Amino acid sequence: MAVAPHTPPVAIAVPAAPSRKQQALAVIVAHIRRTGHSPSIGEIAAALGVSLTRAKALVHQLAIDKSIERAAGAQRAITVPGLFEQLVLEKLRSEGWVVDRDALDPFPQGQLPLVAVLEHIPDPD
Repeated sequence: MAVAPHTPPVAIAVPAAPSRKQQALAVIVAHIRRTGHSPSIGEIAAALGVSLTRAKALVHQLAIDKSIERAAGAQRAITVPGLFEQLVLEKLRSEGWVVDRDALDPFPQGQLPLVAVLEHIPDPD
């Protein structure tokens, strides 16, 4: 009986599944887009199929990474930096407006431009 030669296994590139943290961020963004407000920890837990404790930990990790911002003591105070601007731009564009991204931040340093100091010339009266 002939034995088939051993062929090495072929490596197949499989895209990495998003982490639970990335999934939690996606749930938060989708909920804000759909409802206009942030989800509760319970809604995040239900969407991910995890416990409330795990959902709180994921939200805490996202806050540490600065992927989200939270207001202390508030129930539904999760915001995603830049999401509001993105939603406004999408809405304006869907209404036919042409929006120039460069015009949104005319002073990239975050300051007003310096104004030349003018010499005061008193009135001749």
